[in-house]
Amino acid sequence: MFAPFRLRATLGRTYNADLEDTRRAKQVLARLGHYETPGYGIDEYPDEPLFQGIESFQERHGLRRDGIMKPDGETAAKLGEVLGAAERQEARPTPAAFGLTDAVGPGRANNPHDVNATGQALAWAGFPVMPGDGSGTAEATKRFQQSQNLKVDGWLRPHGETEEALNRVLRPKVEALKASDTSDPRLYRQGQSQGTIRVPVPKGLLDIATYFGLPVLMASEWLKSMNKDERDQVKSKVAGHRVEGDDDDLEKECEIRYAIDTETCNGITRNRGRTAGWRCHKTAADRYDACLRGVPVQYLPPLDTWNQ
Repeated sequence: MFAPFRLRATLGRTYNADLEDTRRAKQVLARLGHYETPGYGIDEYPDEPLFQGIESFQERHGLRRDGIMKPDGETAAKLGEVLGAAERQEARPTPAAFGLTDAVGPGRANNPHDVNATGQALAWAGFPVMPGDGSGTAEATKRFQQSQNLKVDGWLRPHGETEEALNRVLRPKVEALKASDTSDPRLYRQGQSQGTIRVPVPKGLLDIATYFGLPVLMASEWLKSMNKDERDQVKSKVAGHRVEGDDDDLEKECEIRYAIDTETCNGITRNRGRTAGWRCHKTAADRYDACLRGVPVQYLPPLDTWNQ
């Protein structure tokens, strides 16, 4: 973990540099992609790549591009801010790629957002729903299940083995999204014999999924359902700005839902034992947390009431 970024003296081509400042500035700029580490490693001596790295950082963040960084200047302040954001990004838990609120498949609930998220997850995993496939996601699900040595039945349920297998396959893609610069839209490609499968990743999606406690693809479906004003409001909330609304009413509504979920879980504990009850209570807490963050009821994480 890096300490907060501070300088003891000004860094610049015509200044006498502090050697420890120089080493640390190189380390931080290299970490943020603005300094290419030489083959012999990072040393404490000022060099032209360092000043070019400062200029690259300044240009990226809309600062005056002069290759100078002062202890109390805007470049040092911005570098500390960006470094802190990078550390928080690395420290936060990575959300799941995929999750359902109800079962998907022939004869199941097939909520539209679940069906769409399932199609995205299967495509991202390399098993797209093929054009003209009248069974929807069922055949793609069967192909995926067969590839994972699962029961081939063409349907999925929350917390089930097919959902878990999809998350295992998609986890590296979410990790790559976490490691990338999420200020830019990304497009992930999965090669297949039918061609290249492209799954669009909306701008800021990982931040939104993490903040609201939603799987990445479920957060994507939620964003698609919003108008522009609603999306802007969500992005403002994630960015830490105040969003107008009646927080007291929201808290009351969430308390009521949590009380109902808790009573349901107590019944499961009595009827099916502590392990099943623990699973239920854990998801009840997840639902309550998501509710307080403003997730609509249809996108709340599912309560684990499955008899397994």
